[in-house]
Amino acid sequence: MSDQHGEFHGHDAAESFDQRILTDTENREREIRVKAIEALLVERDLVSGQLLDSVLASYENDIGPLNGCRVVARAWTDPAYKIRLLEHGTAAVAELGFGGLQGEHLVVVENTPETHNVIVCALCSCYPWPVLGLPPFWYKSQWYRLRVAGKPREVLKEFGLDLDEDVQIQVWNSNFKTRYMVLPERPSGTENMTEDGLVALVTRDSMIGVARVELEKKQTPGLSQRRVSDMQGNAALPRKSGELQFQDPWEGEVFAMAVSLCEEQHYEWPAFQSRLIDAIAIADKQSSETRPTYYESWLAAFENLLDAKNILAQTSINRRVRQIRRGLSIRRTRLPFGIVMWEGDENDEEE
Repeated sequence: MSDQHGEFHGHDAAESFDQRILTDTENREREIRVKAIEALLVERDLVSGQLLDSVLASYENDIGPLNGCRVVARAWTDPAYKIRLLEHGTAAVAELGFGGLQGEHLVVVENTPETHNVIVCALCSCYPWPVLGLPPFWYKSQWYRLRVAGKPREVLKEFGLDLDEDVQIQVWNSNFKTRYMVLPERPSGTENMTEDGLVALVTRDSMIGVARVELEKKQTPGLSQRRVSDMQGNAALPRKSGELQFQDPWEGEVFAMAVSLCEEQHYEWPAFQSRLIDAIAIADKQSSETRPTYYESWLAAFENLLDAKNILAQTSINRRVRQIRRGLSIRRTRLPFGIVMWEGDENDEEE
């Protein structure tokens, strides 16, 4: 049977997976800018250090692939739940206590011997956070986003998943309104296993659709593991699965700020997401040597939104950046992530 693709905004280019590694100077500049934004937000009581820390801790420890593994195991052992999950994904996962940002409209698609499903977000990185946690680097890369719709069988082979030619491949593209999750096939030989035992077999990659569930988890160096293991930088927030989530601490910090302000109802998530899509589209047009990284695009989108919503003006951010560079710190108050409050001279006072 021929490969078919769900709603997909196609691209022609096929790019290397590896994202550009920032130089020490580039990382320092991003770090200063993120610290400036965070200091201003905390000083103005728009977020708290405790909130930012809790967001990071939540996505690192509480929200992640394990939630999705529990959903899959329940569907495998409870036929009635499986029906509800496939008909109304959001409500079904809520029965297990999972839901929230990026999971408002979840559609679950089932793998069968005849059909294999795989998910992607062609425009940015839409992903069902409440059940799968944060997306791995390869999911956000041009290498994956731009190829999996047009050449899914080829991409899956690069992950080590070689499907028979008569298996139909369906590609589902997440968008503003809808997130997808794959319900993988239950492997044979697990009929007598408990639900908890089944949970231990399910992997994040199987719920994205780039792997099958095996009776025994294989620790083979799949493409994502090989590529991520080669990345340099400070692993501020390693995933439970072993994947490096943030290359440098500032990436986790700007992620937490964007999510925190949304949770504090300073803006709706689509307002941020649309700007992220625009920033990534601009980045995609640049060469691999100069292309902004994913979190550089995230930072640009965040700053744009802060300015547009009159939360923080670009002039205020730039002024605080200059103060940090000059080391003006007549008052040092401990803030999250080692930030201090800076106070400038007469020419650099806040407006």
